[in-house]
Amino acid sequence: MPKIFKIALLMGITLPAILSAQGVYPYGYGRTRRVGPGTPNLPAYKDVAGSFHGKLKELTSKEIMIETDDEQTVSIRRSRKTKFMKGTQSIKASDIDIETLVTVDASEDQDLKLTAVDVIVDPPPKASATNK
Repeated sequence: MPKIFKIALLMGITLPAILSAQGVYPYGYGRTRRVGPGTPNLPAYKDVAGSFHGKLKELTSKEIMIETDDEQTVSIRRSRKTKFMKGTQSIKASDIDIETLVTVDASEDQDLKLTAVDVIVDPPPKASATNK
């Protein structure tokens, strides 16, 4: 009987330690993963990550949606810092009509989503010289 007692005691001490090390212990011990001190925390791009050109399809208080020349729809977040420009003048977002050609300069947030920095209304295309 003492031999069985010793085995049961040994199993009672070592089994929880083994299960905890594998992350399957039923009480949740050892399940969290921690970031080591050498893991870099990469910042978002501070400057413009890209420029998008196309027709304005939707403009809300949180989102700008444009359709590019190759018929791709791009959705870009809008923030309080987003600037709207026509030439060198600042304008209100409501001054831009749907289907207007715009260029959107965007940066990346911490969650790697695009946020509009500048929305610039493109000048109208010049009339071609072939119409005489």
